[in-house]
Parts: sequence; C-alpha cells; structure tokens
Amino acid sequence: MANGHGNPDKLPGVDESRFAIALESAFRRCGLVFLLLIIAAALSGVFSVGYFSHASQSTENKTVKIDYQRFGRLQNQLQLKITVAREPGENTTLVLGGEYMDSFETSAIWPQPDNMYSQGQKLILVYHPAGQKGDFSVWIYTAPDQPGKAVTTLHVNNAPEMSFWQFIYP
Repeated sequence: MANGHGNPDKLPGVDESRFAIALESAFRRCGLVFLLLIIAAALSGVFSVGYFSHASQSTENKTVKIDYQRFGRLQNQLQLKITVAREPGENTTLVLGGEYMDSFETSAIWPQPDNMYSQGQKLILVYHPAGQKGDFSVWIYTAPDQPGKAVTTLHVNNAPEMSFWQFIYP
C-alpha cells in the first residue's frame, strides 16, 4: 500500500536495502545465464583440471620442459611432469624452490631419486646417469597445503631457472 507521496509504506522492523533488492532482481532475470557460465568455466578447467588449467613451459633451448596444472583445489593431488634432455654419464639435479616447500606437500616422486634432500626452502632431487641418452622424465605428485597463488622455481643442471605459478582454490 502506498502513502500519499507515491512511496510504499515501510514495514516495522524491516530494514530494506534498495541495492540488495536490485541485485536479487538482476539475479532472478539473469540467474540461469550466470549459472551456465559458472558450469562452462568449471568444465573448461578454470577452477581445476581441464583445457584452461593445463600448462606447459620449456626453456629457450628446449632442454627442460615442465607440464603442470595451473589451477587446483586445496588438498587435491596435482601432477608435475618434468622432462629433461640429458647426456649420458651426467647427473641430473632438479631443484624446486620459490614457494614450493611452503605451499605444497610432496606425496610421490617417480622414478625415485638416487639422492633427495632439502636445503633451506629448496627441494633437491639427484638422479645418477642410467647410461642412456635422450629424454628423462620425472613425475612429482603434490597436494597443495595453502590456498592462493604459489610461484615455484625449477632449476635443472646448467639450464636457466624457470618459474611458474599455480592458483589453488580453497
């Protein structure tokens, strides 16, 4: 019911917010479209594993390549695949640094390194030569411990250091 001035009567004890009412009305009009956009983003990998989440990076001389998931969920397993072109008779040393030790918990490494240790905020994996020339791959399975953006650095033997970021949703 309206009073004489064209404004509706206020109900006692009800504090109405015009912004909240307008926002609710907009969501009622466009809610289905908004929901479909969220579903499409989730299926395409914006929130976890999918097309937009998969990322790959390599050094300029193509001696080191890393495949990883750019987006992940807290406490859900992520996979890093590091591929190194190595010469026979040469040790392969992988150094994961940056925020890796603070942001991730390593659950499995395959193949197992011949020597593994931490030095400050770096995880160091050493593989002795197996006598073969060519690509050598290491899979590291991790579970994120903290939500947010984490920047990890990777240094392999004499190759330039690479850095990559991952965003972890709670």
